[in-house]
Amino acid sequence: MGLIKKIQDMKYEMTRWRQKLHAEPELAFEERGTSRFITRQLQSCGIEVHALAKTGVIGVLHGKDGATVGGKAIMLRADMDALPIKEESGAVHASHTAGVHHASGHDGHVAMLLGAAKYLAQSKNFNGTVYFAFQPAEEKSGAQEMIKDGIFQKFPCDEIYGLHSYPELPLGAMVTGPGSLLASAEEFHIVLKGAASHPSQPDTETGVMSAMTEVMAAIRALAETEIQLGAAALLAISSVHTEGQIGNALPGRVDVCGTIRTQDSSLHEKLRQGLENLVPEIAAKHNVDQTTEFSNACPVLVNSQAETNLASDIAKDIVGDNKVGSVVPRALDADDFACYLQGKPGNLMLMGTGRADGKPSPALYSSKYDFNDAALPIGASYWVKLVEKSLPLATAPSPKAPNTAPPQSPEL
Repeated sequence: MGLIKKIQDMKYEMTRWRQKLHAEPELAFEERGTSRFITRQLQSCGIEVHALAKTGVIGVLHGKDGATVGGKAIMLRADMDALPIKEESGAVHASHTAGVHHASGHDGHVAMLLGAAKYLAQSKNFNGTVYFAFQPAEEKSGAQEMIKDGIFQKFPCDEIYGLHSYPELPLGAMVTGPGSLLASAEEFHIVLKGAASHPSQPDTETGVMSAMTEVMAAIRALAETEIQLGAAALLAISSVHTEGQIGNALPGRVDVCGTIRTQDSSLHEKLRQGLENLVPEIAAKHNVDQTTEFSNACPVLVNSQAETNLASDIAKDIVGDNKVGSVVPRALDADDFACYLQGKPGNLMLMGTGRADGKPSPALYSSKYDFNDAALPIGASYWVKLVEKSLPLATAPSPKAPNTAPPQSPEL
C-alpha cells in the first residue's frame, strides 16, 4: 500500500514540469506551447503521439502484449488550459503572461499524467493499451470538441478516467462516488438593444434599461419559483455591461451574463426554457431587440458503478481507507469530463491538494491559487496503479502436479 517508490523519485522532475507550465499558461484552444511540451515529453519516452481538436494531444502506449487485436484499452484524461485571471500568488514560478493564470490546477494535472506515462513506458507492467488524453479548453467545453473530432472512433477505449485537484480537501484525501458527482453547467448571454438617447429626450429612448431591470427581476423570480430551498441548483446573473459608463446617457445596449448549474438535468432544462421564454416577452414589451445565447454547456457528471469501485479501491490502496470519501465539498462544481461519461463508462476522482500545514488554501479560480506540488506523486501513483489493475498482465497457469497414483487396470 502507498505511493510507488519510482514515482516518488520523479517528484522533482514532475515539479519542474508543473512549474514551467504554470509560468507559461495558455487560454482555451491557445495551448500551443503546452501541446508542444507534452508532445516532446511523450515522444522522449517512445510514446506514439497524435494531435486532436486543435491543440489536444493523445499519447498511445501498448503494454507487454503489444497492440493485440481485441485487447482492452483505457483512456486517462488531463485538462491543460488556464484562466483569464491575473495571478497574485507571489510564487517564483508565477505566470509570465499578463492576465492569464493556471488557477484551476490544470498544470498539475498535466504533470501527473506525464509522470505516469513516463513510468508506464519504462515498466510496461500491463497488457492492452493506454491512451493519454491531454484535453484543451476544459473551461470552454473542450471535451465536446474532442468528441466531435472523433476521439472515441480514432482511439477506441473501453473505459475513461479523470482526476481533478481540490484544494478544499486536505493533501492526500480523495473523493468519488457512483452516480451523480458534479453538477451540470451552462452560461447564458442576453443582449438587449434599442435606441440610445440623452436624458433630456427620454421619449427617444426605447426602454433598454427598463427591459434590463425587468429581465433581472424575472430571472430571480424564476430561480425562486423553480429551485426548492436547499436544492443543489443555481440560476444567477454574474455580470451586467452597458454601452458607455457615464450617468447622463441612456445606453442602446445592455449585456446580461450568468450561469445555470444543477444536479438535476430536468430542472436544468426547465430553467433554460424559462429564460428562453421570458426574455423575448420582456423585450417585446419594452420595444427592444434581444438575443439569448447559451454556451459552454456540460451535463451532470455521472460516474459508472464498476469503474468507480475500481477507482475507489486504487485510491484506498494509495492513501488508506480513512482518506477516501464520497462527499464533494461544493455540490455545484462542474467538469466537462461529464461529456465523455455520456458515451463511455468511467470515473472522475477528486484529489485533495490542501496545504501540508493544515491552513486554508486559496480556492480554485483564486488569483492566489497555486497547485500543491506535494500532490504530484499521489496523482501519478494513482494513474499507474489504475492502469496496472485495469489492464493486468496475464497470470501464467499453475503447472499441474505430477500424477503419482498407480495406473488403474482397465475395466473389462
